[in-house]
Amino acid sequence: MIVDLPLLLLGIALLWFPRHWMRRGVALLKRRKRSASSDRITEPWKDREPGDPKVNLRVEFAKFRNYLDLLRGLAGSVVIWGGREIAPAIAAELGAPKSVIYQVLGLRCAILLIGLLIQAVRIEKQRVSFYPPIFFLSGLSIGLCGYKAAAFAFVLIWSINAAVSNAQAFLTLYAVLQVAFAYFLSKNGIVQMGLAGLLTFLPVLLSLMASRPLMIFTRRGSRSPKPA
Repeated sequence: MIVDLPLLLLGIALLWFPRHWMRRGVALLKRRKRSASSDRITEPWKDREPGDPKVNLRVEFAKFRNYLDLLRGLAGSVVIWGGREIAPAIAAELGAPKSVIYQVLGLRCAILLIGLLIQAVRIEKQRVSFYPPIFFLSGLSIGLCGYKAAAFAFVLIWSINAAVSNAQAFLTLYAVLQVAFAYFLSKNGIVQMGLAGLLTFLPVLLSLMASRPLMIFTRRGSRSPKPA
């Protein structure tokens, strides 16, 4: 087994970095007192109630952190699985026995799985909540399914989003589209295609098992939002 340790640590850092830490970092950089009169909402999604199941295209594409999630997912998946002229951080030597090849595949899958769980599951005040890290999953799908299949799936799911009632249905359809387009357009292996679909559907499965809805990334706020 060949392990590029610096590259592996980079991939783990990208994939395992919790999304909500970004908000804390910004808060630390912008320490300032807010008076009651100046405490206004500056992001358009904060006027929605936490747990709103609907995925809103305009709202989601206005969140800067979503684009960071997309880049993290893409870069992390390419680092772990490899890509065009990029060697993977974990690889089996040429002519290695099947047991070693399976170990490599298992480690790669485990790293991505743990990263997805960190993004999708939060434990706050002894309560477990589940979130759909849509853009993070989109980044993963580019690395796993190829950019053509990932792009078609991404565009199509947002095109039909208006007919989707909640985040669970959104991710379920998204998982199916990823696998379907990857099957016809991607040159990657069946393991990567299946893993992309499984990771996308996993937040849905967890929420169903816990009998709790997927919660959109929101915060309570004013009903008169001011765009950032």
